[in-house]
Amino acid sequence: MWTPTEDEKIGVVVCSFRGSVSLGLTLELGETVHILEKCEGWYRGFSTKKPSIKGIFPAGYVHLKKAVVTNRGQYETVVPLEDPIITEVTSTLQEWSVLWKQLYVKHKVDLFYKLRHVMNELIDLRRQLLSGHLTQDQVREVKRHITVRLDWGNE
Repeated sequence: MWTPTEDEKIGVVVCSFRGSVSLGLTLELGETVHILEKCEGWYRGFSTKKPSIKGIFPAGYVHLKKAVVTNRGQYETVVPLEDPIITEVTSTLQEWSVLWKQLYVKHKVDLFYKLRHVMNELIDLRRQLLSGHLTQDQVREVKRHITVRLDWGNE
């Protein structure tokens, strides 16, 4: 029996799901999902990329994130409890991955390798922030370095 979720409200897809079951929601690695209900190892919800399309997906395919929920019920608002710079890096990497593939297809080798290098740097810096093992000075320096790399990509 499907029951509304209390704490499991938002997550990141850790394994692509092809939606190969009745009412299954196709999800790609890295997508953010809003979870509405749960039932025996399954969630029902939607991808934040396509909020109008709802479906079910395995709970084990989603890494849950802490969030603040206001106006619980049909019109609830869910906001992830995450440093905004982490969110920015994540969405930037998703956008850049599309560009990176295009550079490969167009044989723009130099820019392809430069973008790959910067993306790998951002992944490492993001990992360092998420680890929670940095001093305040180290966090400030990592955030500064992230900002420099994001600025490079926006030029």
